Amino acid sequence: MSWWQLVPAVLCTVAIVFLPGYLVVRSWAITGLVAVGTAAPVSIGLLAGAAVAGPMIGVRWSVLLLVVPTVILAAIGLVLRRLTPGALNTRRATSRPVRHRWTLLVYAGALLIPAVMLARGLIVMIGSPDNISQTYDNIFHLNALRYILDSGSGSTLTLGGMYSNGADPSTYPAAWHDLVSLVVQVSGASIPASINAVTLVVGALVWPISCIFLTTRVTGVRPVPVLFAGALSTVFGAFPYLMVTFGVLYPFFLSLALLPAAIALVAMAVGVGGRDGTPRWLAALVLIGAVVPGVALAHPSSVLALLVFAVPIFVVGIVRYRRTLSTGRAIAVRYWGLIVLLLCYLSAVVLLWTKIRPSESASAWEPIQQMPQAIGQVLAAGLMQQGPTWIVLLLTLVAIGLVMRRLISAWVVGIYLIAAGLFVIVSGFRESWPRDFVTGVWYNDSFRLAGQLPVITVVLCTISATWLFTRSQESLSGRFPKLSWLRPTRETTPAISTVAFVAAVVLAVVGQYSSVNYEIAHGKATYRIGENSYVLSLPERALIERLDEQVPPDATIIGNPWTGTSLAYALADRRTLTPHVGNSIPQDVLTVMYGLNEMATNPQVCSIIQRLNSYYVLHFEGRQVHNKGKHFDGLESLPTNPGVTRIDHEGATAALYKITGC
Repeated sequence: MSWWQLVPAVLCTVAIVFLPGYLVVRSWAITGLVAVGTAAPVSIGLLAGAAVAGPMIGVRWSVLLLVVPTVILAAIGLVLRRLTPGALNTRRATSRPVRHRWTLLVYAGALLIPAVMLARGLIVMIGSPDNISQTYDNIFHLNALRYILDSGSGSTLTLGGMYSNGADPSTYPAAWHDLVSLVVQVSGASIPASINAVTLVVGALVWPISCIFLTTRVTGVRPVPVLFAGALSTVFGAFPYLMVTFGVLYPFFLSLALLPAAIALVAMAVGVGGRDGTPRWLAALVLIGAVVPGVALAHPSSVLALLVFAVPIFVVGIVRYRRTLSTGRAIAVRYWGLIVLLLCYLSAVVLLWTKIRPSESASAWEPIQQMPQAIGQVLAAGLMQQGPTWIVLLLTLVAIGLVMRRLISAWVVGIYLIAAGLFVIVSGFRESWPRDFVTGVWYNDSFRLAGQLPVITVVLCTISATWLFTRSQESLSGRFPKLSWLRPTRETTPAISTVAFVAAVVLAVVGQYSSVNYEIAHGKATYRIGENSYVLSLPERALIERLDEQVPPDATIIGNPWTGTSLAYALADRRTLTPHVGNSIPQDVLTVMYGLNEMATNPQVCSIIQRLNSYYVLHFEGRQVHNKGKHFDGLESLPTNPGVTRIDHEGATAALYKITGC
């Protein structure tokens, strides 16, 4: 399959990700960049919420479950616009003049630059649309997609029950899986191809739009910062690249792409960020009603991050509110009432922080470096082993100077310090109770908190780049009369637009060194399929892809999950007794896997095989996931077991057997 053949699946993903949310917010009189910036988060919120509601009302998961709430909410918005136009600001919105054509071209360029740069990087890293991430977590993600398609349920409340085929349902954040499964259904693309289509759209479109939206809450919707925010969203190896190579962390990847937009809505609702005519109550409604649920159902840890990042916004909001007050007892009561509300909010955050977290056994990641190293990595955005991104280091140093001159909003600085502090603590502090309390929400995993840092770093760097560009304009136009056309003006001229566009391209290209290029090169190994791949080798995948020729649809397959046999479910639609390596294997399944070579003398083995309808054994002799070295006696003697017969094979390392001794 070529990348051009993936275009229909990509266009399908774009429609699912942006159209529902955009139709809803536009119907509620939200316009301009606010509508574009909130479209994807609202769509994901609608999609994931509808998936939860589906099983409750007895409806299978399909695009219809997304269309119905979209139409209903859009209709409600249109009715409210008719009945209460003043509340939704529709009169003001309809009187806005059309933007200058050069400004519109600049905004198109602001999207084009990151779309091209990020899509190119992801395509180079993934290699082929049919490739899968050869990582531990991806075994679950791939099989969970097949489980949604088979069961008709994409609910977060039940997805964790895949291992028991629904007999023991449990929660697992399913927004990403719901999105990919819809792409599979609507486009007809395979599961691997649909995953890669979603990765391209989320990484190359949702992420930069989200970054631009957040940045403009600080800078205003002006051409230069919009261009620079789009360009600078491409310069971090930690996002999107690290999140789709390590793990692989697809749900967390989606939640982080939505997080900047969520922060932007918090700033708008509190009144410390630009609103572009959107009422504060409407920003709060979109945030609470759709965006927060969407982020939570993508990955709960990003909601906890949002709750913490909101603290500086609330503090700045209260301080600004206090400055507007006069003296008087009633006014003092209102002010101190807000202080009490903030303290209650902090108490609630601490309570959630202690309750919504993985187990201690799952949070055993150790620190990886010393604190000075961690601080240096934060400043240069060269997180983990990536090496520094020099343009980020330069712009961060400029930002420090701007902070000292009070030229950057305090809430932006506060969020940056929190995000940086979390990474420094998780990667540089020794193992202790305080470290576990602060970063245990993210499994004490340095990789996850590295991926979270660009969410706010891109805003800081954009402010610095915009300041440098403006000062350069002033300096050059003042020193050289022939360059007077560079003098900053309120209107965007063709000349200044061209210079800003070129500067943005330079930022994006120079910013690929070195963390981005390192992560792309490193990530290639996790997607390439060869004779010794991490999960599936070429012979193993070839055999899996023709299992449907030998194995009946209602049969289940026995196999060592650590060798990649579990992926028979995702790639060939044939269930296995062990659909993931991360769960404890049921005792009856272990009895078969350890005792298959004793079926002639142990009647319990054949009894279990008959009950589970598991007459087929998939055997791979290649590399195991994480080089685990896990072996089961009954699966090691298949070539010499008289009770099984080899019915297919690929090379010397992949074989399919049929149990004939039961």
